[in-house]
Amino acid sequence: MKKVIAMLICILMLFAAPAAIFASSQPAPKDEPIPIHEVYIKGFRPAVAGSTPEFASPLFTDEAVFDFYNHVYSCWHDDTEGLDMFDEQTPFVIDHEYSEGCLIAPGDGCYFAEDCVFYINGRADYVDYVMPHQYFERSVYVKSIAFPCFERYVPGDIDDTGEVEASDALLALRNALVIITLNDAQTMIGDVDFSGSVSAEDALMILRTSLGIGGF
Repeated sequence: MKKVIAMLICILMLFAAPAAIFASSQPAPKDEPIPIHEVYIKGFRPAVAGSTPEFASPLFTDEAVFDFYNHVYSCWHDDTEGLDMFDEQTPFVIDHEYSEGCLIAPGDGCYFAEDCVFYINGRADYVDYVMPHQYFERSVYVKSIAFPCFERYVPGDIDDTGEVEASDALLALRNALVIITLNDAQTMIGDVDFSGSVSAEDALMILRTSLGIGGF
């Protein structure tokens, strides 16, 4: 019996040895680069006359996607004058149009695929252009389309009374239920979660803000 067991062990070793040698001769598997097909940038709100880029709402990306891509910096542009607003103290002017752009960097082991679609506030049509950055390797600069400067802008104040009220939440909810259709300016103001539309979630956030039990 012992001889039979010994023979079986020898036979197994004969078959196992070449397999082990073959396995050890193969290169260790490397992590494949991860392509990024969609990028979501949030936080765009139009310029308000008299305010400055220093206090304007900054663009951002969610922490949940930080390992894949992240926001590095933002810059406002005066599209009417064709100027980059590097001086953050320069005030916005009511009869000018402004856009905002930002540098987006891929995370380690990630890259922006050729078919990658970029969104600002959940909308691809808010993106003017995307171009590779000349100094930051693999990163891109994403610029929004130009928007007219607002005389007044209170997020959530859909009916433009100057403050957020329950009536604004009702308008948001009616829009979400397709009872009414908000215009482009109202949609931008009511889209407080930057999803690209005014939904029931926005209505709830607006209502909570009007009651003083939440904010955005």
